[in-house]
Amino acid sequence: MSNDKEATEFPSLSVRSYARKARSHAHPFYQLVLPVNGHIEIAQDYFTGSVGVGEGVCIAPHEVHNFSANENAKFVVADLLSVPAQLQDKRTPIFQVNTALQAFLSFVEVQLTNYAFYGHDEMAVLFQVLLAKSEAGTVTDKRITRVLSHIHSDLGASHSLQLLSEVACMGTTQFKTRFKQATGHCLRDYLVKVRMEKAKALLRNTDTPMSSIAQITGYEDVASFSRRFKAYFGQPPKSFKRK
Repeated sequence: MSNDKEATEFPSLSVRSYARKARSHAHPFYQLVLPVNGHIEIAQDYFTGSVGVGEGVCIAPHEVHNFSANENAKFVVADLLSVPAQLQDKRTPIFQVNTALQAFLSFVEVQLTNYAFYGHDEMAVLFQVLLAKSEAGTVTDKRITRVLSHIHSDLGASHSLQLLSEVACMGTTQFKTRFKQATGHCLRDYLVKVRMEKAKALLRNTDTPMSSIAQITGYEDVASFSRRFKAYFGQPPKSFKRK
C-alpha cells in the first residue's frame, strides 16, 4: 500500500493495484483502502477477510497488516494523519462506502489515472467531507459485495438480472431484495447511476472520445448514450466536455 513516505495535512490520494502474492508491512499514519473494482484480501489485528466495492478498510498507524489482490483490481488509497472518530476504533476497521463516496471514487480513478496530481486540495477536502459521513461496520451482504465488484470491473457489460443473480448465488427475487437493501437502489437505477457518474468523470477530466465513453458505459452508440445522459443530468454530454 504505502511506502515510508509521510502523510500530509490533506489526504494523499492515489490509485493502486496489488499483487496476488501476500505482502506485510506497517506505516506511521492512517491508511484507507477503498475498492474501485475487485477486492483486497487483508489480515490485521481485528479483521481477516476480503474488502470489496461498497466497503473500505481503515488501517491504523503502526498496525502490521498482510494484503493481496488480483492484479486487475483497482483501489483508491488515502494516507491521512487523522480519520473521522467513527473510523478510529481498530476493532471495527471496515466501513461502508455510500453511493456519493463511491461516485467520488470513480472520479478520483479517472482523475489520478490521467493526471498524476496527488494532493490536490479541493479534491482532498471533498474526500474528507464525504468520508465524514461514512459509517463504521458493514451491513452489505458479501454476496452483493461480490456483485458490485463484478459490475464495476466492466461498466460496459450488459449485467443482466439473471447473470448477476448467479454471481451472487441467489434466486432473482432474493437477489433483487438484497441488492436494494445493500445499495438503496434497484439494479436498473444503480447501473444508470454508476454509468452516468463514470461518463461525467470521463467527460470532465479526459479527452476520451464520446464514442469510447458510450462504449465504456454500456451504450451501443453515441445517440443512445446522449439521450440517457441528458435525461439523467438535464444537460447534454457536450456541456460537461473538458475544454
